[in-house]
Amino acid sequence: MFSMPRYLRTASLIGLVVVLALAVGYFNIRPSTFDQTPLVLDPLQPDFFMENTQILMFNEQGTLAYQLRSDRATHQRADDSTLLEQPNLLYYRPGEAHPWLLQAQQGVVTSGGKQVDMMNDVLLQRQDPAAPTARLTTQALTLYPERDYAETAQSVRIQTAGSNTTATGMQVFLNDGRLELLSNVRGQHELH
Repeated sequence: MFSMPRYLRTASLIGLVVVLALAVGYFNIRPSTFDQTPLVLDPLQPDFFMENTQILMFNEQGTLAYQLRSDRATHQRADDSTLLEQPNLLYYRPGEAHPWLLQAQQGVVTSGGKQVDMMNDVLLQRQDPAAPTARLTTQALTLYPERDYAETAQSVRIQTAGSNTTATGMQVFLNDGRLELLSNVRGQHELH
């Protein structure tokens, strides 16, 4: 009868254990278990957020259309919108040296940046240090950057050095600086 040397029996036994361990390991830890696909896809959950955000949007000619800063920006996967906290938007009109400032407590940028909704303590003001500018405040304002247009159906207050005007609803045509108040217009003017 043939007897196997002890070192071969030990090596065979160790080899068999290693093969079994690798087989068990492969079936318990398959590469497919490392997929990044979450088990539950909730469209209402954001897919990412940013803090101390600065977003630059350029027009088709490649010039700066607006610069948006926000304390926090949260991107919503469901509709590709971005929720903003403390947004501060500088809107640049073609051919003008000084931008318009648009601030609010909250904001939403829609998919592609075609619409910017500002809510709660909204301020719209031209940033020209050489000329006194009006200060427009409201609770909600929608800006359409591609159309150089903003509007609101909310109450509006316009303050200048010597006057205070209130109205309900407003349309702002940023391309020519024109402003239309829609209804319930009241004004107070101080004579100096």
